[in-house]
Amino acid sequence: MKIIFNLALAGMIVLAGCNKTAMKDIAPVTTTKGSMTSNTTANLNSNPNGSGGIILVYYDGNLFQMNSKQFTDQPASSLLANNKSINILYESDGFVTVTDAIQGGGPGYNALWQEVDIVFNTGFAPHQFLTDNDILPAAAGPNPEITLVPTTEIYRCAIVQHTKVQ
Repeated sequence: MKIIFNLALAGMIVLAGCNKTAMKDIAPVTTTKGSMTSNTTANLNSNPNGSGGIILVYYDGNLFQMNSKQFTDQPASSLLANNKSINILYESDGFVTVTDAIQGGGPGYNALWQEVDIVFNTGFAPHQFLTDNDILPAAAGPNPEITLVPTTEIYRCAIVQHTKVQ
């Protein structure tokens, strides 16, 4: 019963945070390129349900502003165990996060994301990835450039603006 309640609560939170606006209807803004860390730090005193939860993310080489809110441990654990269509947020310290999905970006979108950390392997210089299509091959093969480390952190996210990089 507790799991059902937690899943229902998580579902209500997801629905409340979802914005099904098509990307063509989102007004572009101009900003300078920055890391998720600097964007998050600038908003520490803001409400994490509003502007305090805004981060920059790349999706297919385009920069977007995403509102994100982390689930606490118990609902996150339940979502990981019971939801098989969670999107991915690829994160590496000092770099802008990369996502594998956005609303309006195609089929299979879900407002839930799991954080997967990017760790650069010895002998490879850390750099910014722009798309998940570059991340997955970098983690493959006999001498991979990176190691992907799934976390138990789950976020409810929504794209709020398409951003032009200067």
